[in-house]
Amino acid sequence: MNIAKNSADIEREVGNVGVMSWMSRYPSLSSPTETWLGALLMVERIGVFPSSGEIRRPIRDPDSLLAHLKNLYGEQALDIDERAGLKVIFSDWRFRARIAGSDPAIVITVETRCDPQLMPLKTAELLSQLEHFEKGRR
Repeated sequence: MNIAKNSADIEREVGNVGVMSWMSRYPSLSSPTETWLGALLMVERIGVFPSSGEIRRPIRDPDSLLAHLKNLYGEQALDIDERAGLKVIFSDWRFRARIAGSDPAIVITVETRCDPQLMPLKTAELLSQLEHFEKGRR
């Protein structure tokens, strides 16, 4: 089986999703061959969308922060989704920010498209925006 073709088929089927979302949609693998193939696809997937993972930060007013981030990044974005927090998509990176349960905290995830060097830069940029927002609210 051609791994690249299989991954492209999965991409078309589930859409342009990040690693964690892709994992939740990819069927479980039962045989050793399928498990090996799944591991290869996962490594490929991580390379396609390098991710910061979930980063949790306490924020006094998470709703206002989401509005601030939308204001800050909205004009540059290709797409914005506010169904479960705020998801902002650009041509080469994207981020998701959501309110963490009942705590006054925010959870962010940054992903880049095939660019592992850009991911820590954009993560640092977004965390800096969170810090700047919190200092301005004091």
